[in-house]
Amino acid sequence: MHTPRHFRADSPDREGRLVRENPFGLIVCGGSPASGGGAASGGAAGAGVAPVATHVPMLRKPGPDGRPPADDEPLLGGVIVGHLAKVNPQAAALRTAGSALAVFLGPDGYVSPTWYDGDRPNVPTWNYAAVHVSGPLRVVDDRDEALAIIMASIDATEAYAGTGWDPTPSLDYVDQLLAGIVAFELTAADVRSTFKLSQNKPVETQRRVAATLAASTHGRDREVAALMTDVLRLGDDEPT
Repeated sequence: MHTPRHFRADSPDREGRLVRENPFGLIVCGGSPASGGGAASGGAAGAGVAPVATHVPMLRKPGPDGRPPADDEPLLGGVIVGHLAKVNPQAAALRTAGSALAVFLGPDGYVSPTWYDGDRPNVPTWNYAAVHVSGPLRVVDDRDEALAIIMASIDATEAYAGTGWDPTPSLDYVDQLLAGIVAFELTAADVRSTFKLSQNKPVETQRRVAATLAASTHGRDREVAALMTDVLRLGDDEPT
């Protein structure tokens, strides 16, 4: 991921928070013949095996106490865990790829040049936040380890949803599902992030963009506005 200096994370907890709040990510790895990559999936013969990807929920691996790392604990050196269906062709690719990339996308929204002022030419752009985590990947074959990953995923997403659902009555069913699931661990050897939120614009323009997004009927736009206000500290220096 290319990240200009002014779009880098502004605080130690920014990347961890984005991963926690946006667990439905993308796991990407090199393909394999069994995964359907390469010429068989439409690529040119001899062009190599195409990468494969799956949208899956992922999270930071909980510690021995069962709690996930705090947002301000560095992602680098930590572990991302997740799982996918064994019938998914990428399950075979995970075993042979050796490494993978996990992509987490935060809020994103279109920015129209009509929201800027002045006479200088402008063009449309897109504000967004994203975190990329890459490194060695291990398929978890141990049944207890795999079950722990699945239960950690349930705990994390249920805590975020706040439904109060008790998984206890469903534990036997979850155990049955293990036969059709492939769990994985991705060690974060490299972490890159971009928080592109109009940092390269004057404060007045930043406020105008944030205000326009905040008034949008699209929820994702309003999330971008909230992130802009937080990252750019637009509420700290309101004119009097």
